[in-house]
Amino acid sequence: MSTVDSLLNLSSVRVAQYVAPYSDCVRTLPCTVKDKLIRIMTSQGTVTDLNISQVLHGGIRTLDLQNCKVSDATLKQIHCQQLRTIILIGCEHITSEGLKALASHCPCLQLVDLTGCPAVTDSGIQALARNCKRLEVISLWGCTAITDIALIELGTNCKFLYSIHFGETEVTDEGVIALATGVCCHSLKELQMVRCRNLTDNAVTAVLSNCVNVRMFNFHGCPLITDKSREALHNFTGPNKIQQVSWTVY
Repeated sequence: MSTVDSLLNLSSVRVAQYVAPYSDCVRTLPCTVKDKLIRIMTSQGTVTDLNISQVLHGGIRTLDLQNCKVSDATLKQIHCQQLRTIILIGCEHITSEGLKALASHCPCLQLVDLTGCPAVTDSGIQALARNCKRLEVISLWGCTAITDIALIELGTNCKFLYSIHFGETEVTDEGVIALATGVCCHSLKELQMVRCRNLTDNAVTAVLSNCVNVRMFNFHGCPLITDKSREALHNFTGPNKIQQVSWTVY
């Protein structure tokens, strides 16, 4: 059996290196073999707009494209009803058009990592929030084009959301308040809003007052947040309360 496994691994590595010549054969491979090919290709960063359709299958649950040169064309080819996790860290060519297509074809998404995707706008997050109602984790860190609208949509639609990171964005207190008082207020456990220059103590107060289950709360690097927020934290730290907090007072 070990010899067979070794042969399969060697064959998979070889095919992953040269998918294009074997495209017709790859399309007909069993899902278990395609899973192995996807793992190899994503780790090597060789998945592209041109070859992703050959290795995808409807039952795939996790897709990590952070090392790959992909664009909206890739997202438009992902028709995977069982997809739960997609990681797009640093995929700077991804825009809201691609996210709209992804959201419409992958309604079961639970984790979406858009860290470092500056071309993503509110309309893309709106599509995710409205179509992927079971979303639990989302990272918008460095998505500099999003505004309060994105947070309002998530707060309105995603009641299972427990972890969100929107550091280095232009969101204001309005968006944070909408999120903290929305349908996810009791499910939120991790909230990171670092280096958001427009946030004030009102945003911190909204989270502390409404998100009773928050255990990780980071708001360092926000120049408008004052010592008032640090003082407010005293009543929310300790056993069964906030366990990890980070802030900067200017």
